[in-house]
Amino acid sequence: MIRLIDVADDHDMRQIFEVGIAAKSHDQQWFAPISLDSWLIHMRRPDPEDAQELYGFFDPAGRCLGSSLLFIPLQDNTDKVYSVVDVAPEHRRHGVGRALVERNVQRAGELGRSMLFAETLVPGVADPDHPFVKFARATGFSAGWDEVARHLSLPVPPERLDELATATAAHVGDYDIEVFVDGVPEQHLAGLAELLSLLAVDAPSGDIEFEAEAVTPDRLRRMAAREREQGRTHLSALAIHRSTGVVAAQSDLTIDAGVEHANQLGTFVHRAHRGKRLGMAVKVANLRRLHRDRPDVRFVRTMNAETNDHMVSINVQLGFEVVEVLTEWTIDIAPAGDRGAPAPSAIGS
Repeated sequence: MIRLIDVADDHDMRQIFEVGIAAKSHDQQWFAPISLDSWLIHMRRPDPEDAQELYGFFDPAGRCLGSSLLFIPLQDNTDKVYSVVDVAPEHRRHGVGRALVERNVQRAGELGRSMLFAETLVPGVADPDHPFVKFARATGFSAGWDEVARHLSLPVPPERLDELATATAAHVGDYDIEVFVDGVPEQHLAGLAELLSLLAVDAPSGDIEFEAEAVTPDRLRRMAAREREQGRTHLSALAIHRSTGVVAAQSDLTIDAGVEHANQLGTFVHRAHRGKRLGMAVKVANLRRLHRDRPDVRFVRTMNAETNDHMVSINVQLGFEVVEVLTEWTIDIAPAGDRGAPAPSAIGS
């Protein structure tokens, strides 16, 4: 049976959390789980710009065998729904994952959305015979685009960072490169929000088009407050145009409490300020601060589309190495009235 989860229900939420940890630990060599408390903060305090719906697949005894989390944009890209499906390893190949995907397709249609997204991570290089890839195709998904996960072992030799900083110095003379921890000052929030809203538009995404995201200063404030409550460290490196105060580039690293690696959330340079090596400058600044403040962090994880030649080149120069390939999968959703009813075994109430 599949049912919507009340995120205030501690018992169900613990079951969902444990299924997710078991699934990802089984499949991802580098997976490092956050704490239950941190996850509950995230799930119980979603951004109002994005609705979340969490579903669990339960057996007759009330044990959770799998879960599905839907992210539903409310202010931008409202033709899309994003999904994450986890199935406990011991309950795979029994129809749990397929039932959850079918429920997601049905729900996306009910919401009037035309596209459902899901992701798979495959170790090493792309493998068309990997079980995740076969499952995605068997459940109706088509490949949208690929991204490559890379890891950078730490520490990076200081002389290497000095060399890269020196190479950018002649190009960034009109900009101040500053790193802020656990929140960006008020005077830069509007500029950062404007810059981040363009990220989805400019990021390589195959033939799929995205609208600018609804990023606002208030949304950034809420995110920072939630991360502080979770115990997550957030390093934000900004390139600020000295004469205008424009936030021309940004790069973000986060480190969860109790985790030995940092996540590179994104690096983006405004279209009007490209060609000045600002991407490298903000990344080097963040790495220097990370080495200083968190020498316990062992590696940085980043993700880029292989067609993003400029950012891939920066990562290679820094020493990032390929570990996994992520494929973004999509299903085109027919209007609710144009689809047949799902199989009786697929969905419970």
